[in-house]
Amino acid sequence: MATSSSMECDSSQPSTARGVDYGKHGRPLLSIAPMMEWTDVHYRQLARLLSKHTWLWTEMVVDKTIIHTPLLDKHLWFPPEQHPIVLQLGGSDPALLLQAAKVAATYGYDEINLNCGCPSDRVAGAGCFGAALMLQPELVADCMAAIQQGLGHNTPVSVKCRLGVDDDDSYEQLANFVRVVSERGGVSRFVIHSRKCLLRGLSPSQNRSVPPLRPGWVWALKRDFPHLSFQLNGGVLSSYAVNAAINIDGSAQHAGLGPGSIDGVMVGRAGYNDPWGVLSDADVAVFGAASNPAVSRRQVIADYCKYADGIVGRWQVKDDGYHDPNIRVLVRPILNLFHGDRGGKKWKNAVDGALNAGGLASFSDLMAKTLGQIPDEVLDAPPRSSREAALILGNGDLHPCFDALPGVLAQPGDRARADNERRRGGSSPTRKELRKEQRRQQQQHQVDAVAEAAAAAEQQRRQQELPQGSCCGCGNEAAAEAAGSAAAAATAEADREQADSVGGSSEAQAAAEQKQAVVAAVGA
Repeated sequence: MATSSSMECDSSQPSTARGVDYGKHGRPLLSIAPMMEWTDVHYRQLARLLSKHTWLWTEMVVDKTIIHTPLLDKHLWFPPEQHPIVLQLGGSDPALLLQAAKVAATYGYDEINLNCGCPSDRVAGAGCFGAALMLQPELVADCMAAIQQGLGHNTPVSVKCRLGVDDDDSYEQLANFVRVVSERGGVSRFVIHSRKCLLRGLSPSQNRSVPPLRPGWVWALKRDFPHLSFQLNGGVLSSYAVNAAINIDGSAQHAGLGPGSIDGVMVGRAGYNDPWGVLSDADVAVFGAASNPAVSRRQVIADYCKYADGIVGRWQVKDDGYHDPNIRVLVRPILNLFHGDRGGKKWKNAVDGALNAGGLASFSDLMAKTLGQIPDEVLDAPPRSSREAALILGNGDLHPCFDALPGVLAQPGDRARADNERRRGGSSPTRKELRKEQRRQQQQHQVDAVAEAAAAAEQQRRQQELPQGSCCGCGNEAAAEAAGSAAAAATAEADREQADSVGGSSEAQAAAEQKQAVVAAVGA
């Protein structure tokens, strides 16, 4: 078990996000998402060699694992250079999470997060945690209060969640979740995966692509809860696109977003599948640093070899010679380091062949035997600019399309305003709204009928004026009387229809007054 002082951040970005202080590490403008079996300590070491300022997250660690495992360091230890780093916990029992937080506190994490977004039905059914927790915001609040009690000091806490779960997927329900967890649980930091989660009918992989992205909801949360911190997860695949999503310079004003509207962006699988393309220029492009730590991939692999050679067998060495971790586990994070480059596939095949052949003295030995498959110009190439990497490798839309923001949340008792804002936000009308619109159309039809009858009477009277009778027009009395009768009949029919609809409303009264005016004009 080891803790150490964390690395100073020389980023030029502010550390405070509208009341949420991130301390010496600054705002988490870019984070790598927690991914089971991917973001282990070895991948995080590679990521830190590529970027000094990107926030790194652990895999989710279940509270019971922390409490009962005999190999605690395997799950919680990390080298001091991996700061800033966030531990994600899984669980739903406040008492167990309190115990786990007490243990985790000794490792010196920069933040502790509770997983309320995992779409796996196995996780949701195993003690009801992950995305299923969004259905119980009061329980989440109690869990967060317990975690803070277990930490016993100023380590920040956060919640990572989805937009909604199954049929609980309205913006109002999401906002209520945030309100309850922040007010009752004392949470000021939220990471929002901008898709809903379908626990019934979709696999975890489908839940990452089938439900539509709605990043506008995250901006709406920042609008409605400006004192809280929100990070966006989902749909941003390159460090170049991160800046557009953060909108740090106001370049996305056309989308209705203010500068710095959200506090950071979290990148998931893209950061693992193409670590060089996503992270090698992140310090300069996103955090505003003077330079990036990685000069070339040759240098990155040399530094990673020092780490790997020193950690082989750190957790366990069995009598049969099995080491945990072993070389095969340690090589996995760097296999995508040459994603899209010449020689990358041949090198992977060479690595696999060398591992199967055995007889490797060290991790460095494996690299010495296989890196010849990569051309020198690739090994020694400097990081591409983030824009160039996004263009060449196709990592996402360079100009993300931000969806419409949901309407402003109505204040208690302000039903009319809520209805107006919901329509403005493009949501489907309620049954009450549909009935109201139907009555309005009926009343308008009645007014139109009266007006048409009046117009017909007037036209007929003018056609039968003086040329066909006396100078006073008395010869048109019969026609006028007929026209008046027609208008009166139309008015009576309209009155009967209106009596059948909802009476006493302001719309009905206005329609009746308009009809009376028309009839009066006809009589005149």
